[in-house]
Amino acid sequence: MNSLKPLNEYKARAELIEVARSAYDRGYICGTEGNFSIRLDFRRILTTPSGACKARLSPSDLLVTNLEGELEPESLKQSKKPSTELRMHLQVYELRADVRAIVHAHPTTAVAFTVAGEPLDLPILPEGILALGAVPVAPYATPSTEEVPESIREAARTSNCLMLDHHGALTMGASIHEAYYLLETLEHYAKTLLTAKQLGGARPLTKEQVEKLFAICHVYGIKPPNSAQTILNAAK
Repeated sequence: MNSLKPLNEYKARAELIEVARSAYDRGYICGTEGNFSIRLDFRRILTTPSGACKARLSPSDLLVTNLEGELEPESLKQSKKPSTELRMHLQVYELRADVRAIVHAHPTTAVAFTVAGEPLDLPILPEGILALGAVPVAPYATPSTEEVPESIREAARTSNCLMLDHHGALTMGASIHEAYYLLETLEHYAKTLLTAKQLGGARPLTKEQVEKLFAICHVYGIKPPNSAQTILNAAK
């Protein structure tokens, strides 16, 4: 872990601000919702402050903490505090050495599926199947409490995209843009599935079609998702 390549902090700040503003503009968060983070090196986390509209942040507003969530000396000079949900991010960084960035947002359609108790696991879009797999839903946990990091522990071990029941989405990746693209894909998939249901019902791909899709994963330089069997079980 100590060999983790340090990121350029100036660039990381700019990229995190870009993603946060895009998430707000696209309606994935509103008001002061959401939190974002980037792992700068083996001991430092760059993150958004608590109680701030993510569309109005500047790079200098971002905070740096250690892996326990404690502010680094430079950030102590600010009056801001990190989000109470930073502990959820730290849980992921502890579990996953491959994750360098995390996005937590509240995409309306995807969240609505958890409110309705509807799973997001139907194989209807090839891109969604490969990028998301069968999206796991973490048990409901009271926001801003220790229940939240505990609730995501199992799902975060094997999935880069998960839902928090009645709460929001958590996406992660090797970069902040990679994590954000998963959020976009998630909400696009949820909107497509909802529209198909309104039009009379979604027609999942067949098991044979899904198997063929998994067989050409190498073309995209990826592996089948960990939830491949779950997806195959949902295929017709």
